[in-house]
Amino acid sequence: MMMWGKQRILAGILSASVASAGFLGVFTAPAQAATVSQVRMASPAAQKSVVGKWHIRNSFFGKNGEDVPLRQGDLKFGYTHIQDKHPEDDTSLLGWIDDTLEDGKYEKDGGSTVVRNRTATGKMFRVVFTEREDDASKDGRPVGIITAFLE
Repeated sequence: MMMWGKQRILAGILSASVASAGFLGVFTAPAQAATVSQVRMASPAAQKSVVGKWHIRNSFFGKNGEDVPLRQGDLKFGYTHIQDKHPEDDTSLLGWIDDTLEDGKYEKDGGSTVVRNRTATGKMFRVVFTEREDDASKDGRPVGIITAFLE
């Protein structure tokens, strides 16, 4: 448990450093938002190469090391779907996703995994993701988060 705390602190410092570097003009690509999970940050060139629905907004990891990206998506999956069907501010949404993937109860449902966790306010939050890869993404990573919402 102590190791995760150190990783969270280091991930936050790294994200803040990258965000500061971007703010100061060290590179022109936007830094990914800081999350409390381990974050895989692509180089600025790699970030620019993926556009549209396959763009990865944030990277999360499941309890068992699952790669769970949050892609831009469309009306059927990802960030666009979540904000269309269950709008939440980004800070709350990203925090709830991270907490749920870290502390939630996992259940397989066909080709998807459903994870549920109680938020600090007592409401249940659900994340549904798939580890299926889609060749159209051209990045070799899973499709990732299909939806996430307060129940």
